[in-house]
Amino acid sequence: MMKRRGLWMPLLCMLSAAVVADDYVSLAGGPFHSSLRFGNGDKAVFVAGYQLMSRPVREAEFLAFVETHPQWRRDRIPALFADAGYLAHWPGPLTPRSEALDFPVTRVSWFAADAYCRAQGARLPSWLEWEFAAAADDRQTDARDDAHRRQRVLTGGTPGAYRAAGESEPNVYGVHDLHGLVWEWPWDHASLMAAADSRNVDTENPLRYCGGSALAFSDRRDYAVIKRVALLSALSARTTLSNLGFRCAKELP
Repeated sequence: MMKRRGLWMPLLCMLSAAVVADDYVSLAGGPFHSSLRFGNGDKAVFVAGYQLMSRPVREAEFLAFVETHPQWRRDRIPALFADAGYLAHWPGPLTPRSEALDFPVTRVSWFAADAYCRAQGARLPSWLEWEFAAAADDRQTDARDDAHRRQRVLTGGTPGAYRAAGESEPNVYGVHDLHGLVWEWPWDHASLMAAADSRNVDTENPLRYCGGSALAFSDRRDYAVIKRVALLSALSARTTLSNLGFRCAKELP
């Protein structure tokens, strides 16, 4: 154990020092037209101000968490809180691949992501908070009417692929990778669809469920958002996927 810790700890310290200054950015919030209907037709909803991690949680950061909270190791976590894919890409329960320490962590269940954020004095962002930040580009806070941007967002990533956290250019808020190769857990993933309880969905035929999901959207041009909501709504909180990670949020100070 001591030998292994001696190998990883210098790398963890270097990564932590690199992100201290820009770990969270502040978003003032305000009226927002979500692409998802919230029982109010096409009216704007109000998003309160919040802080959001500028980058998704990295493998090195999640390793430090499971070392400190060993109940979340893959060889100790109860099946109630994660499926068999939980951190399955790590060669060992406490040994991620050294070349991937700066990559977004994936194969993490909602339960584990929630526990990580709570341990940092934070929380998972709501869907509206994620969508509010993701509507921005590098010049404007809401760039969703830009047809070229829509196409870039839709085709810009390949599910399941890895890349280093923060590789993309930040948006106007200073947030990276919201439309990258790794998708993210929101706090309220199971309540995004009002038409059905996603936990009772026939998971062997998820397209049957996802096919009708566009009925819940106020802007059906925003297919990049529609497909995220369709997927997230069909997952249980113990699900893990090779292209699903997370970032944390906080209240404004």
